[in-house]
Amino acid sequence: MRLEDAPPPGWYPDPERGDRLRWWAGDDWTDARRAPPTTKEMHEAVQAVARAAATAAKVGQGAGGQARSVDTDRVISQVRDATREELTRAGDMLSARARSVLDEGRSVVDQYSDRFFRWLRIALVLAAVLVIAWFVFEFVAQATFFDWLGDRIDNLTDE
Repeated sequence: MRLEDAPPPGWYPDPERGDRLRWWAGDDWTDARRAPPTTKEMHEAVQAVARAAATAAKVGQGAGGQARSVDTDRVISQVRDATREELTRAGDMLSARARSVLDEGRSVVDQYSDRFFRWLRIALVLAAVLVIAWFVFEFVAQATFFDWLGDRIDNLTDE
């Protein structure tokens, strides 16, 4: 494609992933990416373009209600600029919302992982206490058993 035939700079569907938008600088793709606008944001952008077109049409009318000559290229440029501004604003709002959702998701994950590790520490301490108690019991039980066995053997020989 020739540079003269390239589309103007703006947000376009990402050629690598169609589910997001990527900024076309006019001659090459940049690393700037974002999610596509929602239906509501697109509707707001269309309404803004319609308002801009209505304003341009009012400017083009004379005092007697007759349409005077309007520079159509200027009007088209204004409408295009208004559309880009609205789409950029809608994209920025969507990106901000997506970032806030990701941050909230991270905080929920952190909250549950903190709980998990707290319970894990409690379980490990409890297991360590039980193992130590078992070893102490075994030591005392064996010592007591051997004392009893020694007493029994001594009693056998005394009779």
